[in-house]
Amino acid sequence: MSKIEVSLDGNVLIIEKKAARKSADYIEKIPIELLEYGKKYKSHLKASSDLDKNKLLFIQKIDKPAQYDEIEDTDEEYVEDVIFVYSNDKSIMYSYCNIKKAYTSLVKLKYKIINFSLNKKRIKTTICAYLINKYNLELGEERFYIDNQLYTECKLSEYPLKISKIKALRKKNFFKFKFPMNDILSDESTINGPVRFTIDIDGNEIDYKIGKKEKRIKNKKYYYNPIKAIYVKDYAVHIRRNLSGAFVLVKRLKEPIENTFKFKILESKLVSYIFYYLSKIMKCFRRKKINVFYEKYTSKVEEGAYDLFLLFQEHNYAKNYFIITKESDDYEKIKDVKGVLKKYSLKYYWVMYNADNCIATEAPLHLSIIRSNNGILRKNLTDKKFIFLQHGITYLKCHGSNSAYIKNREAAPDYMICGSEKEKDVIVDMLKLDEEQVINTGLPIFSKIKHEHINNNTEDYITIMMTWKPYEEHLYNFEESETYKNTIEICDMLKKYIDKEKIIIISHPKAFELISNTDLKESLWDQPISKALEKTKLLITDYSSVCYNSFYQGAGVIFYQPDLEFYEAENGKLIPSDEEYIGKRAYNMSELEDIIKDTIIDKKINLNKVRTKEFEKRYLTINEFTDGKNINRIYEKLKELEIV
Repeated sequence: MSKIEVSLDGNVLIIEKKAARKSADYIEKIPIELLEYGKKYKSHLKASSDLDKNKLLFIQKIDKPAQYDEIEDTDEEYVEDVIFVYSNDKSIMYSYCNIKKAYTSLVKLKYKIINFSLNKKRIKTTICAYLINKYNLELGEERFYIDNQLYTECKLSEYPLKISKIKALRKKNFFKFKFPMNDILSDESTINGPVRFTIDIDGNEIDYKIGKKEKRIKNKKYYYNPIKAIYVKDYAVHIRRNLSGAFVLVKRLKEPIENTFKFKILESKLVSYIFYYLSKIMKCFRRKKINVFYEKYTSKVEEGAYDLFLLFQEHNYAKNYFIITKESDDYEKIKDVKGVLKKYSLKYYWVMYNADNCIATEAPLHLSIIRSNNGILRKNLTDKKFIFLQHGITYLKCHGSNSAYIKNREAAPDYMICGSEKEKDVIVDMLKLDEEQVINTGLPIFSKIKHEHINNNTEDYITIMMTWKPYEEHLYNFEESETYKNTIEICDMLKKYIDKEKIIIISHPKAFELISNTDLKESLWDQPISKALEKTKLLITDYSSVCYNSFYQGAGVIFYQPDLEFYEAENGKLIPSDEEYIGKRAYNMSELEDIIKDTIIDKKINLNKVRTKEFEKRYLTINEFTDGKNINRIYEKLKELEIV
């Protein structure tokens, strides 16, 4: 009796039919590098024995070859890759993909969501579901998750083939899942938790995300709007979809403004619908366009959007407004400037619904509360044309599966400003934008800062700015985060070479309070980041684009990346090649200290050690404009596009 045997010899997949008669046709050798990632292939060999039919013949985890490093699956988190071979009746199939896709193609979940309800007491859903296990794989524990951690156990029926709807109903494949709201709020899980079944298949936990696609929703951007939302105690909770239509549970602490009577009225469904439909009518009669400008969290005037707004105000082509929150340190300075609007005022809402264009250094969601429960306002913001000015150069971190700016995502820009042709190429490749959508004028922030005003005679300030990691967002005890640990470790090391008073820590808000309770509190920077960079002679960062802002001003940059492998696995490969970095790189504390030891002598920073002619040459290929006229170029370009 013949038998199909599969093995892996280095990077060559070998499928062989073992039989009494030997033949060259009974063996097939496939170099893995020739396989298209995720594609299924059919072997010329056939399964002639019943023992080999409808069976998983081979599966093995494998490192991803270099040519696949740039592949991004914008719907899935990073998971391990496998080569797997199986027989579909007589046909022998093989594929190279991630382990989840391998098992979900062999064991299929069929389901229909009957109802999904959300109230202050519980989340409840009724689902008709069963499994098609044609290949008779061994299934272990099965769970239904409402977020990353909270689950209830279940047991789905298994069938070799798809069954009719009537049979599914007759077999009573119905499941009712209830999760008390108190459990959900006390669950220390991520803010965005995927709703899913998790099934143990051959000892591997495989997720099956569930949701519902809507044919009437033409643009998948709208999937990010809440479909059900509620306020419970100190929390805002809602259900939304992701890009593939799968449900995601979002929970966050309420912002103080959400507790006010005025907010509850102005963001109620009734008032929101009135604003929304009235604005549709008003746009039919309005001659001038309305532009809204803002910066990060609508709390800053340091990234260039405000300066561009002032330039727009000098002309009479459109109505222009700059949105800023009353809590901003800059609010009092600009509140009396024509067109400046206080966030959450009555006029703010009227302008939000009526505006045609968002021209800003951040996504439109920054105009409202991040992860707002107000689906009507969020839809309205999504409808607007978004001109993304950028607050930092896109030539370091990958805008991959975690990015909101990818085409068809909620914050996908209609136009995006960049600083070089090299950066433009990266934006087009990563965000899937058309080349015509990317405008190379230089970022507005570089019209606000002085070029190369820092030199060897400048006072010796060192700034530590480690970036925020999305995968650490769920940590309630921030002392566990690598962001916090690395900051403390670097600071302790630097104190051996320079006075403590010369160390500046720019901290993420979550770490600010923790560091405030340590002996490093005097080093914490509590003013605009731009003010710190103005005096920074040496910047230490891991993956922050502020490295380009600091270098522009004349500073040296050191990249400290001890978690590089894990970071890239979670967020995608960093953009610069080794020959494109504008500063030295260290991967552990010993290497970082060696660089510092060579750079700081007698408490004096020698810029020549960290800012070489080669680094300056590399920089100008990433940020081409140094004349300080970027804002004027942006204005003229937007005028050409009739956005002004």
